[in-house]
Amino acid sequence: MSMNLFFQAFAKEDTDAMEQDPSLVDAWVEGEDRCLLSTDVGTAWDILNKLLDGAGIGGGRFIDDVLSNGGEVIDPALVKEHAEVLSRWTHERLLDGLRGLGEGDDAYHLECFQEDEQDLLDEFDKLATFYREAAVRGLAVIHYAA
Repeated sequence: MSMNLFFQAFAKEDTDAMEQDPSLVDAWVEGEDRCLLSTDVGTAWDILNKLLDGAGIGGGRFIDDVLSNGGEVIDPALVKEHAEVLSRWTHERLLDGLRGLGEGDDAYHLECFQEDEQDLLDEFDKLATFYREAAVRGLAVIHYAA
């Protein structure tokens, strides 16, 4: 079974409430009335995390015991930082990094993305667009693997 990484953007007040009361997380993430923006990067999350040095993925506060595998909350200030960092990446730079990875790098589904580089670029574009839109709207983000 493959693990995908999902992203949902919420008003800061909602993520604050979820951090205070983690029992809200599953219902609000699975419901459709509070999430303002969403995307996923499929199985490209590990490779993107390695290539982008955590931009768009790392740096949030982890909430354990929610969403089966836990979830990470990224506040609006860090969302804006991620959007800025991601906007400086080019497809060429991303592909150079991908082509520099080898068998010893042990990245999840590496071979698949080496065989279909466009798929990795598509997932990167979704991530960058998501963060750009979330930053413009001043939203916080929760991401989780499932």
